[in-house]
Amino acid sequence: MNPYRAISQPLASANPQDLALLPALETYQRGLPADAYTKFDYWERERQTVFSHYWVCVGIASDVPNPGDVYPTEVAGSPIVVVRDRNPSPSSATSPLRAFHNICRHRGLQLVDSPCNVSGNLRCPYHSWTYRLDGSLKHTPHFGGYYQDSHSGFARDRNGLIHIRCEQWIDLVFVNLSGDAPPLSDYLQPVSERWSVYDLNLLRRESREITLQCNANWKLATENFSESYHLSWVHPSLNSCSRMEDHFNFDVGAPHVGQGSLVYKSGVLAGRSLPTFPNLAAIKKQTVAEYITVFPNLMLGIHPDYFLVFLANPLSPDKTAERMVFYFVGDDAMTSENKALRHLPIDLWNVTNDEDIAMIERMQVGRQSPGFDGGCFSPVLEQTVYRFQQAVAKAISQ
Repeated sequence: MNPYRAISQPLASANPQDLALLPALETYQRGLPADAYTKFDYWERERQTVFSHYWVCVGIASDVPNPGDVYPTEVAGSPIVVVRDRNPSPSSATSPLRAFHNICRHRGLQLVDSPCNVSGNLRCPYHSWTYRLDGSLKHTPHFGGYYQDSHSGFARDRNGLIHIRCEQWIDLVFVNLSGDAPPLSDYLQPVSERWSVYDLNLLRRESREITLQCNANWKLATENFSESYHLSWVHPSLNSCSRMEDHFNFDVGAPHVGQGSLVYKSGVLAGRSLPTFPNLAAIKKQTVAEYITVFPNLMLGIHPDYFLVFLANPLSPDKTAERMVFYFVGDDAMTSENKALRHLPIDLWNVTNDEDIAMIERMQVGRQSPGFDGGCFSPVLEQTVYRFQQAVAKAISQ
């Protein structure tokens, strides 16, 4: 019996032979060392590997819905800007999304510091270098002397904004800093295939979202989302409607990991509930919720009546910005009459996240101890965390 396989049954039906292997496993199935959560050198290595060579979700396409919209964000501390160009791409009638390193090519000033819509071009406020929305350099005022826009030998066509490979999946914007990742469709194929029974075109974004900063390493937030072992003790409200023993792990395909719950109850107010994805009863998904951690730092949750996007963006070895965005099913879900129903799961996640952060920040404190040796993992309930940590270790060693 392989103790590392994905257990796709609830705990009650797990094979006792797996449980019996725990003492032996403790001798070699260890976690990442404390330095992986506390040291700047390790975080810098992650920036150069995990957050450079993999696809990283950096934001929401509907943050930049209109031509000329620009949205500054970052990838593990590296400033980037997402731009909605005005000119349709040759293969599409829609205005394309582009991503650039968010620095002026002149002196390295952060080009955009807040979301906005530009009526013309992107202009550096320092010396007024100006870039078109496709990134090309348009103006360099007085660069060659007073009222001289250029200078002999200066190659304007080689000093535009630095492009970043950028693609979109549903409403999510992904970038690949190194440019050498496989196509995004291939990277997300295990997710798309797993959830192919859901019509994701029906998703409608809710304006209310959750944003906060956590005083802990980004991996702790991601690991916490990937296991349900802690539910009984940390989340009494959640555990009362979706118990720890109702949860199961499933194989998504490396480096992603997945878990789900066999019990899901939609919120009800005055006898009404939100619309659900069609045909769930026919495919036996009407009471199932599933969660996938898309490596490295994107966490997705699909429920019969809503979809969750959870981004954990590293700010430093011990600080993480978290953002949770919610989508509901179809136009009827977005009416004003359904606002209170939409806010029920958001309120629950708000409480759940506060409870999680208290534990995550204490784990960060614990990693300052010389007694922390990486910890160990339940061979039944925490293999998702173990596989995630192994994916990080593999990425930084390449």
